[in-house]
Amino acid sequence: MNRDIILASKSETRVKLLRSAGITFEIFAHGVDEDEVKLSMSKNSPEEVVVKLAEMKALKPSMSNKDAFVIGSDQGLDLKGTLINKARDRDEAKEQLMEMSGSTHTLITATVVAQNNNIIWKHVDRSKMQMRDLNEKLINEYLNNVDDNILGLVGVYAIEEEGIKLFESIGSDLFSIQGISLIQLTQFLWDNNLLFEKNDT
Repeated sequence: MNRDIILASKSETRVKLLRSAGITFEIFAHGVDEDEVKLSMSKNSPEEVVVKLAEMKALKPSMSNKDAFVIGSDQGLDLKGTLINKARDRDEAKEQLMEMSGSTHTLITATVVAQNNNIIWKHVDRSKMQMRDLNEKLINEYLNNVDDNILGLVGVYAIEEEGIKLFESIGSDLFSIQGISLIQLTQFLWDNNLLFEKNDT
């Protein structure tokens, strides 16, 4: 059995989480035009869009990496039924945070595994995120204390960093909130004898 594992993502957080778990994998660009997919699915629910993107990110590399287990993941923020996209600049980041202030949103994380152009495993996490009631001054202070990398994150927050200051409560699965459902993924890898290098017994 081919035991190659591929992560179809260049997300620093996802890469770090998998490496910290001692999982051996290669990084492969998924080549999916996310904006085009979101545009074509503008009438679909936020969860449907997130799941579709995760599937496409895994499927596309699996076509050219025979027998490899390709991991794809995507996140989306559902605010009252509307999909909130990544902020294009700091002005939009501020607008998004002001809109989310004092309310609950759902952070959707879809993690899938594809092999030979077929989805063979999927998990969707829905984390309820209650944001503090933030005024413009506090939002400006937060944005002044983070770098531009935050613009590449859904909701313009990294929960493992200063983003935690924004919340009264968060969902229970911290790994999923950070970008990949690691507990469930490692169970899949265990079930398929992929978690450890030597587990033939």
